[in-house]
Amino acid sequence: MKRVFSFTLALLLLLLPAAGCSDATQEPEETTPVITESDLTAIEPETESPTPFWDAADKVDLQGITINASCENYDSNFYNVLDWEELTGERLNDAVYDRNRFVEEALNCLFTSDYGSAVSKLEQSCISGSGDIDITYALMSNGGGLLQKGYLKAFNSVETIDMTQPFWDQGAIRSLSVLGQTFCGMLDFGFDHYDSMAVLFYNGELVEEYHLEDPYELFKNSEWTIDKMKEQIVTVSTDKNGDGKFSLDRDVYGLSGREYNFQPILFTSGVRLVGWDEENETFTLNFMNERLLQVAEGIATIYEEAANADYVHYADYDLGRTAFSDGRSLFYSRLLGDFKQLREVEDAYGVVCFPRYDFANEDTSYFVQNPTTLFLPIVVGDDNRDGDSDYNEIGIFLQAVGAYTYDVTLDEYIENAVIGKGMRDQNSADMVRIMMQTRNFDLTQAFSFPNMASGLYTCIKNNSGYASVGKKLERSFGKLSDKIVDEVKEHQ
Repeated sequence: MKRVFSFTLALLLLLLPAAGCSDATQEPEETTPVITESDLTAIEPETESPTPFWDAADKVDLQGITINASCENYDSNFYNVLDWEELTGERLNDAVYDRNRFVEEALNCLFTSDYGSAVSKLEQSCISGSGDIDITYALMSNGGGLLQKGYLKAFNSVETIDMTQPFWDQGAIRSLSVLGQTFCGMLDFGFDHYDSMAVLFYNGELVEEYHLEDPYELFKNSEWTIDKMKEQIVTVSTDKNGDGKFSLDRDVYGLSGREYNFQPILFTSGVRLVGWDEENETFTLNFMNERLLQVAEGIATIYEEAANADYVHYADYDLGRTAFSDGRSLFYSRLLGDFKQLREVEDAYGVVCFPRYDFANEDTSYFVQNPTTLFLPIVVGDDNRDGDSDYNEIGIFLQAVGAYTYDVTLDEYIENAVIGKGMRDQNSADMVRIMMQTRNFDLTQAFSFPNMASGLYTCIKNNSGYASVGKKLERSFGKLSDKIVDEVKEHQ
């Protein structure tokens, strides 16, 4: 416990006899009391624990059980890994390794992760009834299919799981829960639900060269709109060799990278292609919603292919990265985790969110592109042979890992993996933190409505066809959404 030296010194001075009293008639001097370590400890004010969530987590003896995770193969572009085999000297990897070993020791359990064919291993475990897989870490888009097959259990149905805790992503719970059940476990265990956040990297040298307003300052001043971004894109785009033809490998573009079915600007503008109506227990398709169409037409002012061929290029992702790295693209649209590929960029660059259509709608959030998430199989084993499936034990483990990560390991991720190595200035670091606090997830990806997003993509790209495409999608949407709702109700 922290020692408060000034307080202790004052106490000792008070207890010492008064100095300079040498009169012979003075009463016999009393013995100075001895101040012990325990006395000082008792009177010192307690300091706040640096690990409050870990301190509060249940430390139950799990009796040596093994918790098995099936995971997708590691992608070096994104942090979709739950564990490492050994210490490597890389700070974040070692922090993850240390975290898992610490939790194993505290709970008396073993955690194993098996990489490759994550979803098929979950399916086989459920079909055979073996319960070999306790959790699966795979892309969110697998959830709809697994749910329709009846292979998933809701995380919040487990008694020992408390999804109100901050280490469970609250944005995911709000946006992906159906009939009060949450099948995607965005837990601070892996970090891909952070890495998969869609962002705009921007070239600071081009901002200065063309005398542009800094995008982050526009964001701070509530002026970062589609119109502002389009203005900057047009200003910077330059046919360097003057041949009248724009090419991403030699000319300067306003925007390159990925478009993500144009969902990021829908999210910042407060609209969703697919929603969930809890009162009527149904999914809603908002394709022909007036506000959505308004925003879609605004997005088309940037992304309509025919009108913006000289300013925007999103057909070749890797060439777009090269153009941005070489200082030939003002904006580069990619996921946050792509900063790993930009560490050698010489020009100063920053990060900003996608712009809004306007500021009439305050329901803004930041789009996360199909992240890797946890799934809980409908069948798990009984390692401790107590006659019950190990859901409660799995829940205790997940709560403990999430708590420790939130208190300790997450700082390592933010400070060293994201900000320390990727972002070149404090504004970008602040932007990333703001976006992390208001992330949101896409129901079309989580529950397998892919045609809805691709249909909107086609309309925006051509800036036409909304009515005809919308009618066609509505016919298929109702049948598919009803099937998913029926499956969820069956497992309530």
